[in-house]
Amino acid sequence: MKRTDLIIGLIFLVFTVAGCTAYDMATMRQNAGDAAYKRGDYNDAIENFKAAIRQDPNLSTAAWRYEKLGDTYFKLGNYKEAIAAYKQCLERTYIGNFWDKYPDYRGKIASNVVASYGALRDLDSAILYMEQLIAKDPNNYNYFRELGYQCALTGQYDKAIAANKRAIELSPQNAGPYNTLGFSYSKKGQYDEAFKAFRKSIALNPKNDAAYSHMGDLFYAKDNYAEATEAYKKAVELQPSNINYLVSLANTYRLTGKYDDAMIFVNKAIKLQTFSGVGSSIAIESGYPIVKNVMEAGPAKKAGVQVGDKIIKVDSKSTKGWNVEQVVQNIKGGSGTQVALTIERKGVSKPIEKIITRETILDKTAATSFGLRSLIHRYKGNKEESFVDAAKAHSLDLTSNWALVSLGASCLDRGKYDESVKLLSQVKEGPLARILEATAYAKKGDFKKAVEIFSTIPEGKPSPKSIPTWSDRTVLLKSLKPFIASTMETAGRLKAQRRYKEALNELGDAMKVADDKRSEEICGSIYRIMSMDPRLSVLPEEARKYALRGDVLTKEGKFEEAVKEYRQAVQAAPYIAKLYFNTAMIYGELKRYPQAIRNMKTYLNLAPEAPNARAAKDQIYKWEFMMEKKG
Repeated sequence: MKRTDLIIGLIFLVFTVAGCTAYDMATMRQNAGDAAYKRGDYNDAIENFKAAIRQDPNLSTAAWRYEKLGDTYFKLGNYKEAIAAYKQCLERTYIGNFWDKYPDYRGKIASNVVASYGALRDLDSAILYMEQLIAKDPNNYNYFRELGYQCALTGQYDKAIAANKRAIELSPQNAGPYNTLGFSYSKKGQYDEAFKAFRKSIALNPKNDAAYSHMGDLFYAKDNYAEATEAYKKAVELQPSNINYLVSLANTYRLTGKYDDAMIFVNKAIKLQTFSGVGSSIAIESGYPIVKNVMEAGPAKKAGVQVGDKIIKVDSKSTKGWNVEQVVQNIKGGSGTQVALTIERKGVSKPIEKIITRETILDKTAATSFGLRSLIHRYKGNKEESFVDAAKAHSLDLTSNWALVSLGASCLDRGKYDESVKLLSQVKEGPLARILEATAYAKKGDFKKAVEIFSTIPEGKPSPKSIPTWSDRTVLLKSLKPFIASTMETAGRLKAQRRYKEALNELGDAMKVADDKRSEEICGSIYRIMSMDPRLSVLPEEARKYALRGDVLTKEGKFEEAVKEYRQAVQAAPYIAKLYFNTAMIYGELKRYPQAIRNMKTYLNLAPEAPNARAAKDQIYKWEFMMEKKG
């Protein structure tokens, strides 16, 4: 190039740049940032977005540049910086009146702020921010919707209900708030309102898979497994790759005894949770892929790959300028195949060569699926396959309840009772774990401990509709028959010695684990002892304390809490008739009629000549009719 040509070119460049407005310069940097973001070079994207903002900082329409900056920080996991950028974006939408026409855009950015707080596990700050936005803009539907959702996540159900109702007032044709409204009602035990909300959500959006899933959860909570299955099936039809839906459907099939159907859907879940690769994640920095995470026990870890390693070549091909998709495409491959990585590492002068053999990798969340499949195998009679899947589930996640229950069940089946107890005792909730744990103690001959554990199971759980769990309950009660026989024999001796109080305690323990037929027999023995001395019907102090607490809660209309107190009273003095009457009446208030009827029948068996016996029998008829009406 001639010197004169060079001078002319430089002069042209100077005039071109000089002629650019701040907006033009900002746009150029914005475009550069977009390109860097697209190829996965997020650090370069951040520098360009920041430069674009510096070039044109005050324009209200530049809000979207802060949005892009927030998106990039979020991709990098820099959530605090993402929050600051998104908030700057929102602030700029309130400059002038341009963005007033786009309330949904403001809602989108607010959701991004909330998602960032969620990543930091700081939902309280997310709720506070939404309340601040509502104070500033009280008619933005999106803000109320988001506030309601976050309140539901944090268990503030009354607040969630109020926020979602307001969202519905502002935008009655949106299905989302009805989902959260239904969820909040269900958590409060207001099932009729929950069903109405979910059905409205589905009516507004027939392809609302989340609403069908929530409906399934609600039916499941009410032990209506047939309806739950139909709801989950619809959710799976709409989202066939949603692992949670597949697992839920498989589990309801299991509970209804349709084990082959259950196996089909749990296998689909496991397939989605299985992939082949090296077990690492990467991000692009300064034009190269950088290792950001290495899976424990994965192929990359075994080969010595470390977080922070820069991958400069894959199979001898330079990675400079590659985006994330290109890196993944070149590193992934079939199980058993190999990939060569050339790595630069801080503190090491020369590049490092790593030959990695790809493996089949299971996500940690697959512990649920393998645990569920283990139980399905167990009830199909495939005990060896059940153990293999349970061990796999436990190896994936030592804390998974599904892994603990399935492996505990397998150990029980193998006669390893101490191991079974150790595993099952770690599961804090669920009737199946308690039934299996109690069975393990019974098999060890520790009947007192078995009875103690069985007594902690909430009344009405498991439902007879839960075929496999009910069968485990039957096995447990069968194993406790020697205990019942021994206890009744002891009670008989104590009665003959006129040690009535001790005899009642023995019979009370037997009642806790007796089936309906044997319970009626035990109640007869208790009634005959009670008839000998009226003073025996006086409540023991511990039972009296719980009963009085239950009375206070009943008067306050807090029936769920009241029934828990009365259940404690019954456990303390299972031979006192009036405790069952009061418990029955509270269950009636809760419309939990099977439990109400069971307790009232026990009352009548313990006090067949009570002055209110006729009224108690009539109440049972009423409850039975209410059950018929509900279908």
